[in-house]
Amino acid sequence: MRITQKTMFSNFMRDINKNRSEMAELQSDLSSGRSVRFPSQDPVSFQSSRIMEEDIKKTEQYQGNINSGLRQASLSQGALDGAIDGLIQLKEIAVQGASSSLGENQRENLADKVAGVRKNLVNTLNREYGERQLFAGTNSDTKPFELQNDGTVVNNSNDTAPTIIAGDGVKIDISVSGEEIADTEAGDLFEVIGDLEQSLRDNDADAVSDMIPKSDKIIEHVTDLTSRLGDNINRMEFMNEQYESTKITQKSHVSKLVDTDYAQAFSELQRNQVAFESAMAVHSNMFKNTLLDYL
Repeated sequence: MRITQKTMFSNFMRDINKNRSEMAELQSDLSSGRSVRFPSQDPVSFQSSRIMEEDIKKTEQYQGNINSGLRQASLSQGALDGAIDGLIQLKEIAVQGASSSLGENQRENLADKVAGVRKNLVNTLNREYGERQLFAGTNSDTKPFELQNDGTVVNNSNDTAPTIIAGDGVKIDISVSGEEIADTEAGDLFEVIGDLEQSLRDNDADAVSDMIPKSDKIIEHVTDLTSRLGDNINRMEFMNEQYESTKITQKSHVSKLVDTDYAQAFSELQRNQVAFESAMAVHSNMFKNTLLDYL
């Protein structure tokens, strides 16, 4: 086979163009940080990375829900802890008011304390998160409890606690509803408080004494709700940690599938640059002769 100058030049240009194409691709890999940017480059890796990236987005959405839920649940738990402190104070008042050594004026003063505790309790249970009422159930734009002038309390909540979606088919309560709080084994929580206040104003030591077991029951009731909410907080924290661990693993897999291996890419780029420079040097020597050199 006869090798002409034209053949040599064509082979040279083919090799140079191939070299330039490889360098351009390597430079793109290095500048973008990804070695697989289009399905045509590696269909399997590209598709697998897209699926994992969608899973990561879904995981991050669940984490966002959980973080918001944790903030609301923590505020709710703090409010319930405050409510328990108030109920314990009511029991102490009942124990004190049941003493036969107290007179009418002293029990009247204790009744005023009960009224003050009830007011504080209503304010505590009307706590908000942004514009959302924590204990109103799904009536989140309405204050759950309204204290009337006669000392009665109107309950505007419902029995459906607010929830978040923490996973596929997983819903978690992030608070408790006002109806759950008020509905105790001893009767309506605020009615029990009202009965204690009235017994003290009536100067009825026996009636006040009868309120002590009821005080225990309402304390136990709210404590159980607080404990249940605490379990949900622990569950959300655990799920959040699991999601974070899963997300790290998923991102690592995506990186292995489509991200640029910088060490390898730099090595290949240097190899291509050396090949390009060598080819240009050879070309310069091979094609510098002209017809004038042979005259």
